Amino acid sequence: MLKKITLAMAALSLAGCVSTQSVMTRTDMINRPPLDVVAQAELGDTIVEKGKLTTYEGLDLRNELTWGDGWLLKKFTISPGKLRARQQDAKFTYFYSDKMTVYDGLLGTAPYGAGGLCTKKVDPTFVRAFIVTGACGVNPKTAPEVRSTRVVDLDAPNFRQELIYNGRSGETVKFLYREFSGDYARPPFSQDVQYDLKDGNMIGFKGARIEIVEASNTKLSYRVLSSFPDPAV
Repeated sequence: MLKKITLAMAALSLAGCVSTQSVMTRTDMINRPPLDVVAQAELGDTIVEKGKLTTYEGLDLRNELTWGDGWLLKKFTISPGKLRARQQDAKFTYFYSDKMTVYDGLLGTAPYGAGGLCTKKVDPTFVRAFIVTGACGVNPKTAPEVRSTRVVDLDAPNFRQELIYNGRSGETVKFLYREFSGDYARPPFSQDVQYDLKDGNMIGFKGARIEIVEASNTKLSYRVLSSFPDPAV
């Protein structure tokens, strides 16, 4: 048994020598909706959005994954959450987990930051786990439940503004303004704003100009004449 374990670990080490390279970020300019077009929104929908967002390819893991027993083989656990793509080779993309642990019967449980999930480039439905970059082949005890997502690069100068419809009361229409800046792990800045339609159907906030076509407590028809100014970052 010890010989088999030694051979398996040696195979993983050799597989880990596969040449890999870093996964690059993608920067998107957000500017919705188009100007001068009548748009529809439900209560709680974002009606104006502007910003600059730098993201990585990612996986959203929905279930907990484990393999190993903690005695003969170390027990690895990946908790649900978003995994960021950091490395890739000719065949696979490697998504690292920041919620992965390793358990040893003698040493206990410790964080493990060098592993996660990997997918085939030609077949994203092929999902396995890895503990060494370049070795994509570990089968957890249960199949991973994942979906593709984007993971925000917290080191990039991200910035996003959004105006959310909060309903109508009498002649007053209400909105929630939210602003995300810098570290997206922090709560956004938010501000409640409201307008009296008796003063007209044109409203403005932070440079955005919006024509209210029709408003109820559940729906809004509107036209954006100008959006928020372009982000400086």
